[in-house]
Formats: sequence, C-alpha cells, structure tokens
Amino acid sequence: MNWIIIFFITIGITGLLMLFNGVKNRSLGLLLFGGGALVAPFLFFGNLSFLLPMIPPTVMGILYLTQKTQDKA
Repeated sequence: MNWIIIFFITIGITGLLMLFNGVKNRSLGLLLFGGGALVAPFLFFGNLSFLLPMIPPTVMGILYLTQKTQDKA
C-alpha cells in the first residue's frame, strides 16, 4: 500500500510542475494534463478511479476543439 501512496505523491508533484510550466509558457496542453495529473490522486482515493482513463481523451478533445475555433477566427 505504501508504494501506491508514493506513486500518487510523485504524480501530484509532477502535475504541479506541469501546471506551473503550462501557466508560465501559456501552453493549454501542459495546463490541462498538469491539472489532470494533479486531480488523479484525489479521484483514486475518492473511489472515482473509473474516471482516470477519461482524463487524456478529454484533454485531447478540448485541445482539438480549441484549435478548431482558433483556426476559424
């Protein structure tokens, strides 16, 4: 059980770093994936782990839709 806690602490720290780097570089992809990595431990320990596989497709969909709307403008 301890390795799971260490793993999710590492994921949370990586999420924070990606989130701050996304804000600094104004990168929506880093911002969204960092937020997803930051939320992942809370989803896992909150018995909502079935939502974890939906983070990457959701982020990719948001990136695709924002890219399409920016191309039109």
